[in-house]
Amino acid sequence: MDIQGTTRYYLLDVPTSADNKTPLMLIFALHGHNMNNVSVVGMYNFTSRSGGKAITVYPQGDGDAPGTTSKWGSGITSNWTSNDANYAYIQTLKADLENRFCIDTSREFFTGFSMGGMFTNAIACAHNSWFRGYAPVEGMGPGTCADKNAKPAIMIHQGTADTTVTPTAGGEPTRDFWIKQNGCNQTTTSAFTGCQSYGACAEPVIYCVGNWNHTVDAIATANIWTFFSGLQ
Repeated sequence: MDIQGTTRYYLLDVPTSADNKTPLMLIFALHGHNMNNVSVVGMYNFTSRSGGKAITVYPQGDGDAPGTTSKWGSGITSNWTSNDANYAYIQTLKADLENRFCIDTSREFFTGFSMGGMFTNAIACAHNSWFRGYAPVEGMGPGTCADKNAKPAIMIHQGTADTTVTPTAGGEPTRDFWIKQNGCNQTTTSAFTGCQSYGACAEPVIYCVGNWNHTVDAIATANIWTFFSGLQ
């Protein structure tokens, strides 16, 4: 896909049962810093989890292109910079998929791991209306939000064994930012697996903690799917 003169790449996972008559959910799932989109397909695997109810797209960040470098697959240089070019890429790809497939445009979702999680937080802040729900995993941010009205439905996952994005430096500040942004109180209710749901929020704010390191744990993926599929 050409975005502002630059070729961008993505992987698309469409259920074999898709008939272009039954509206399906659409999930964007982003890789982390210096990874590729191939590496997160097995981590998320939403098409299998959804029982054929969702199309999943795995965009590749900016940097090395597939098939043009020996780095592809390992040691690749690829980032998710929160800039207009990447926002345009996501918006253009989203519109293209809506035109090509039968997608329920009210049920489009966004998740990302590590730097992809940081970008997830950023897009939830900058373009909240583009997606129904967001789920950063081992990411952090955004810290500030130019759109003061951005109140996304959001589920945050943080591993207690993560030494790259730690709970105190990443997970908890992200949680606290969205609690404030969504006008929540400090009343919590246990939800999903290892999660707390905050009270009186404009949209759901869920914070989940588990004993994993810097990865997309299977518990996180299961929680995210349940969260996304429950949002109307």
